[in-house]
Formats: sequence, C-alpha cells, structure tokens
Amino acid sequence: MNVSFLTSGHLPYDDRIFYHMAKTLSVNGHKVEIVSSKTASLELSDGISINCFEGDNLSKKNKTGLFYERLKRFCPDIIICSEPLTILPAKRYRRINHSRVSIIYDITEWYPSTKNLATYKPFFHWIIFFKLFTFNFLASSFADAFIFGEWYKSRLYKLVFPFKPYAFVTYYPDLKYIISTKPSMIHEKLKLIYSGRISMEKGFGNFIRVVTGLADLFKDLVIDVKIIGWYESDKDKKACEPLLKTNRKNITLSFAGRLTFNDYIDQIKEADIFLDLRKQVFENHHSLPIKLFYYAALGRPVIFSDLKSIRRDVDIEKFGFLVTPDETDRIIKIISGYFQNRNLYIEHCHNALLLAKEKYNWENINLEFLKFINSFSSR
Repeated sequence: MNVSFLTSGHLPYDDRIFYHMAKTLSVNGHKVEIVSSKTASLELSDGISINCFEGDNLSKKNKTGLFYERLKRFCPDIIICSEPLTILPAKRYRRINHSRVSIIYDITEWYPSTKNLATYKPFFHWIIFFKLFTFNFLASSFADAFIFGEWYKSRLYKLVFPFKPYAFVTYYPDLKYIISTKPSMIHEKLKLIYSGRISMEKGFGNFIRVVTGLADLFKDLVIDVKIIGWYESDKDKKACEPLLKTNRKNITLSFAGRLTFNDYIDQIKEADIFLDLRKQVFENHHSLPIKLFYYAALGRPVIFSDLKSIRRDVDIEKFGFLVTPDETDRIIKIISGYFQNRNLYIEHCHNALLLAKEKYNWENINLEFLKFINSFSSR
C-alpha cells in the first residue's frame, strides 16, 4: 500500500513519524511519503519519500492546496494526519478522486492547546478555544480511524465517535537508536540537561532554581548544564532569559537549539540525572512526556513533576521520583541523596534500563501498529 503522512506541526524527521511509524511501514513493504509544511525539502531517505514545503506564512487555503497536490501525485491508499488541518486536504483528495482511501488521525497533542491560544489576547481565549475546538471535532468526523498516543487524549474522541476504530501507539523509543552509557556520576561533577520549549510553564524557572540551589549548597561541585531548547514567543524569552545570568562560578552553561533526532540523543546521553519540572496545570497533567521514555532507555534516574499521566502509565517509582515542581529544597535533597547513597543511584539506573528493555520500547508495540494499518488494506 501507499501510505502518506501529513503534518503541519512537525518536521519530516520527527522521531514518531519518520523513525518509528514510517520506517516500520517501509521495511514491511509499504511505499511511504512524508509531507510536512514546516520546511522545504525533496529527497529520498531510507526508502521513504520526503516531499515538503515551507507553509508557515501561507494561508490555510494555500497550505491545504499544497498538501492536496502532493497527495494527488503520490496516490496514497492510507493517509495518516497529525493535525486537524491536514485532514481537510485528505478529505478533498478522497472526494475528488472517488478514492477508497482511509484517513487516520494520529492524536498526540491537545487541540486546541495553550500554545494555539498564546498569540491571542486573554479576552479572546474562550472565543478562539471554542472556534478551534469545533474545527477539530468537525475535521475528526472525516477521519475513518484514530491512533492515540496516550489514554487521557483518547477519552473525548472515543465518547464523541464511539464506533470509529482506534489503536493506542504510545511514545516508546526504538532502542536501536539509543546507546546507554555506564553511570558515571561522581561527587565532584554533576551533568544536567534541560530540553524542550524554554518557558516557565514547561518548568525552566524551577529547573534553574534547583541548579543554583545545588551550586550554593555544594561549593565544590561543578554543575555542567546543557540547555537544548528554544523560545516560542517573546514572552517566554523575556521571562526566562534573565534566569541564565547566574554569577555562580561552579555552574557551566552550554546551549543548543532544535536538534535532529540523532543529535538530540547524542547530546543527552551523558546526563547523570534527568529533571523535568513543568507546572502542574491541566494540559501538563494529562499529557504523557515523550522524553521520559528516552531517559529511561538511557538508563538514568528521573525527577519529574507529579503528573496524573505519569502516575497512570509509568512505574516511575522504580527509577526516580515524582515531585511538586516548585519544591526546590526537596528536589535538591533528592539529588543530594543520590550522592550520599550510590547504591540507590545505581539501582535506579539499572531499573530504568531494564524497564526500557522489557516494557517501554517500540518493539513491543510496532506489530500492533502494523496490524492496525494493514487492517485497512481490505476496505
């Protein structure tokens, strides 16, 4: 079968789209194309066609038109859409070409999310929310099936569309891309990572407070901090940038922006402990962090905000701690505990890697994904 991935929010080499779903389909005999409106590129990579365009500054009409033109040339049997906007050209292609093509909506994000509303004045948030919410479910009605990345994001769709088929394909990594290293944390040096969108809501302020608190408490400890992230608004930059102006001599900072999938894995693999201290708001509570499973696969302890999604789906107590994200003193105490109890640190490293190998990996779910896609071949 010909399978087309459409995305207006992700780059073509997105880990879920390219490295997991598309590669699984390609190696199992399907012809695959990825179309993204985030960058202009035309190439063949590992047998997968990358046929993208730069659409961020285009109108929705022009953007959907370019998606449609690529569908018309590729002639897919199945179209997997990552956002509601991309369902519209998929529906148009099916209607105009009288095709029996199946449209699958891969739902991994809240829509609308706080990010969708960020550019509007607070007064208009509820109006815009209702408009986007209505659009999302109208577009969803045109899909033949759903793929859900996590349980919480599935509930409303299953309620509104109880008879549409669906599959759960969560965010487990393919371990062949990840090489874990032997734990090397020592008393003299601590390596920490912040990755993702740089914002207070995503916990950047909480992270920096922990780092500076550790630096003040342990004067002889060199803290090597690597920040892999980006600002999505001037508001985020204005709030977070002053926090980087630390005068602690035992903190070293290095920066990287958005990285390719392989470069990202390479950059984070040397961290001693992973922290993610995002705020405990509704969207975060009900979103399962993708990076958590990559951290486990690297065999390192994690300290995460106490979120409902993590409590439901991850045995995190076996390789880390859930915390109230602004309880800086407690988080510093937990990290200090790893220094004082080397056996606990090694145990959590071992458990993280064991869980990744036995449970949290793509090999455990890729056959179910493939079976679900293949089920549409006879329709």
